[in-house]
Amino acid sequence: MARSARARGLGAELRAARLRAGLEAQAVGKKLGWSKSTMSRIESGTRRVDEADVSAILAVLGVTGDERERLLTLARELDQSVWWETPAPTGLPAQLTAVLGFERDACRITELAISLVPGLLQTYDYARALMIGGGVPEPDVEARVAIRRGRQDVLVRRNPATFVAIIDQGALMRPVGDAGVMAEQMQHLIKVAAMPNVEIRILPFGVHPGIDGSFSLFEFPKAPAVVHLEHHRSSGFLDEPEDVSAYMQLRDTVLSTALSADESVALLSRSADEWESKADEERRRQQVADE
Repeated sequence: MARSARARGLGAELRAARLRAGLEAQAVGKKLGWSKSTMSRIESGTRRVDEADVSAILAVLGVTGDERERLLTLARELDQSVWWETPAPTGLPAQLTAVLGFERDACRITELAISLVPGLLQTYDYARALMIGGGVPEPDVEARVAIRRGRQDVLVRRNPATFVAIIDQGALMRPVGDAGVMAEQMQHLIKVAAMPNVEIRILPFGVHPGIDGSFSLFEFPKAPAVVHLEHHRSSGFLDEPEDVSAYMQLRDTVLSTALSADESVALLSRSADEWESKADEERRRQQVADE
């Protein structure tokens, strides 16, 4: 059985480092006197590793400097259930590799989104406007958007994950980019809502049980579920059964207060029309200004 979120996250980090090094798991295992299956279990987080094991793997992969120290620290703290980190020096979330791994392995993903459209459902222009508005340096914007868009493959791959997006109505009203960007984003939500593995549920304006904050819940076929929380200066994973159970109950409660799937699509359609009208007005004003 899989160990803590840290162990599974460390496994994902080691797998990513191995792929960057261009090495097969069998080749790395052979250099360390381990079998391919041992490497596979390490990378999936189902085999116990200690700091010495991780140090040996990193040496084979040529990982040095701050990245080596970060992964060794993670190895030392494997048995701590709650995993919080501050942003990496690059500005990318320190746990991004773990998030990608959890998204890849999950059979069901639920996201409660209070302020913004969930990343797995964002259009290119919406994601780009969000990055620019959030102060991401211009040279980094395209790479960040590409990563976010690449993550959406989990919804269209063979045997895709089931994705339940619970979106506060306020996120549909908050301008990200111009009105044209928002109209396109609403149309995209309507389109993906028709996919058999995607369910979009809108929380109407007002106070509801999930108003305190967004979260993502990852559920797996053969491993314990994990909750991901992300804030301005830190992000974290929860995997203690009582914590995860509380968020599962919150998900069910919030879903009971949300609009039905059909009602949600109807609201998205009205929102798309409203944003399209605003986009038309913006274009007319621009034409007058250009004359």
